[in-house]
Amino acid sequence: MIRLFSYTFNQTILFLFVFTIVIRTSGLLVPYINTTQTVNISYLSAFFNTINYYPIVGFIISTLFVFLTALILNQICMKHELTIYPSYLPAYFFVLLNSVFVDQFYAGPVLFVNFFLIISLGSMLNLYQSENPTISIFSASTLAGLSALLNMTYIAFFIVVVIGINIFRPFNFRENLSAFFGFLMPLYIGTMFNYLINGKFLPFHIFFPDYGNFNSQNWVLHSAMPGIAVVGALAFIRMYRNFFRNSTKQRRSIQYMVILMLVAVILMITGKQNPKQEFSFVTIPLAFIFSFYFANSKLNYFKEIVNMMLIIYILYFRFYQ
Repeated sequence: MIRLFSYTFNQTILFLFVFTIVIRTSGLLVPYINTTQTVNISYLSAFFNTINYYPIVGFIISTLFVFLTALILNQICMKHELTIYPSYLPAYFFVLLNSVFVDQFYAGPVLFVNFFLIISLGSMLNLYQSENPTISIFSASTLAGLSALLNMTYIAFFIVVVIGINIFRPFNFRENLSAFFGFLMPLYIGTMFNYLINGKFLPFHIFFPDYGNFNSQNWVLHSAMPGIAVVGALAFIRMYRNFFRNSTKQRRSIQYMVILMLVAVILMITGKQNPKQEFSFVTIPLAFIFSFYFANSKLNYFKEIVNMMLIIYILYFRFYQ
């Protein structure tokens, strides 16, 4: 399986699509009822309720979206040479890690925010040694604003964007100010739209961020998370050992991925949302770290064994957790 996605042949995309269908279709055998609190703005709630009215429709939308998002992430990794060897491993691991929980098959806000994060990542990577960074900065910050529009808790991703801008660019006050205005733009448009529909600028009720409210995480011990964490730890150690052998752009990308992972983990264990759905945020840096690890390991048989054990582990806990 690892060898199959270690190349960049055109037919590899077809193999990835088949893998996406197989690994996610099995999730239809496990019934799922979404218990996540609806988004704050009424017309957005109606939108998500509509596309998930029939579970099979929501499942198809989420599966296609994950597949397309995986391809975009993979294209970004290859374009900016984030991994040493070009391959479809980032896309493969992104699909696999977005199929851990049945909750991830729901076409909810997290699915779209994850898409925004990946597009934002591409914009920030374009900042490196760019002579005209304005468009990329505005794009990355606007996508963070769209994320906050879907859920105010995700305002944390604007902090990630600001840190990312200053990782890939020398500090510049005007550029940071441009990022701030880009972040406010979707929120301004959203309040205007809400006023036209509901007669009020703000939603009827806003779930303000509550990062200090740590929820019980006992469910983690009864899921595939410990196994994923073990492989992630091994991958992170190998990536760290090769850190100074990478190019400057790769090193800065690794730093950004670590920051994104820390923020995503904080979002998972705090607030009022579904942590199993929000695990999808962690899959972006994890897919990058996993692909970096498996692409550099010389023990090919060991890689295949670890990968197959990971798949079996995920499927087992999906059905029996």
